[in-house]
Amino acid sequence: MINRDVLRIIIAKGSGDGNLKKISKYIANEPSCILSDVCNDIALMCSLGINQDIAKNIYDSRENALFLEEQLYQNHVEMCWIGDECFPVGLKKLNVGNIPAVLFYQGNYALLQNKCVGFTGSRKVSDSGIRIADSSARQLSTEGISVVSGYAKGVDLTAHKAALQAGGSTIFVIVEGILKNRIKREVKELLSDDNHLFISQFLPNLTWSASNAMKRNNTIVGVSDAMILIEAGMDGGTFNAGEQSIKNKKPLFVVEYGVSKPTAEGNKFFLQHGGMPLRGDKNGNPILKRVYSSLQDNKIKENYEQLSLNLS
Repeated sequence: MINRDVLRIIIAKGSGDGNLKKISKYIANEPSCILSDVCNDIALMCSLGINQDIAKNIYDSRENALFLEEQLYQNHVEMCWIGDECFPVGLKKLNVGNIPAVLFYQGNYALLQNKCVGFTGSRKVSDSGIRIADSSARQLSTEGISVVSGYAKGVDLTAHKAALQAGGSTIFVIVEGILKNRIKREVKELLSDDNHLFISQFLPNLTWSASNAMKRNNTIVGVSDAMILIEAGMDGGTFNAGEQSIKNKKPLFVVEYGVSKPTAEGNKFFLQHGGMPLRGDKNGNPILKRVYSSLQDNKIKENYEQLSLNLS
């Protein structure tokens, strides 16, 4: 369901996620107060620490919010914000500054209730990395586990496509606003009503940016129960995803290659800083036994909570 008052807050000039979180916290402690009460009371918004000019912008943003609401409905987009019961629990457990305040989505939102494993890896992944990502996603899918990734070329699209081809489900966490999303040819013919979900934490008409790609990594980590890192350099988006997995105490499984690869220099780093090795059998197929174990019990997660790492 589209919440027009949430739209008012996030689209108002100078406002955004931060103010929505402030208001959400206030409402949680004031059960008799609803979101529209706050949006229609400039003095109340100011008392919550919102700048007066911004509070007025929120108050005046009703028409723009209505226009955006109509756009979302026309494109079959729904939303869930941090004040809703349906907001993913895993996102609420992220480090406070990384929690998105709202998700816009298209597709089967119930997939977020599944066990989910996130994939991260280079756009310029090696052939070995492609094969490992493909095999891992197919194995997970046969066990009813949803595959989560960032919808970029390379590892992301390989994992999404393999999950769908295996009859499983996948969650696309996109960098653009949901109204800017386009179905890519690699997966277009594989999508059905119930086997996928597109989610975006950004304003619906926002275009791609590198900084938002980093923020998107946190969301992938948050909605996943474990992460698989295929290949990472020593900087960039995949390295950031590995960092966020460790910092947010998310089980991180890192492909351990027998021969070092220039596209996987970061793998060794993460294996030395809390990542668990993902190895293959005699045929080179990844062995996911420990991944499955991390989804069934809390032993690995408890070990992560005891880690004290400095990844700066």
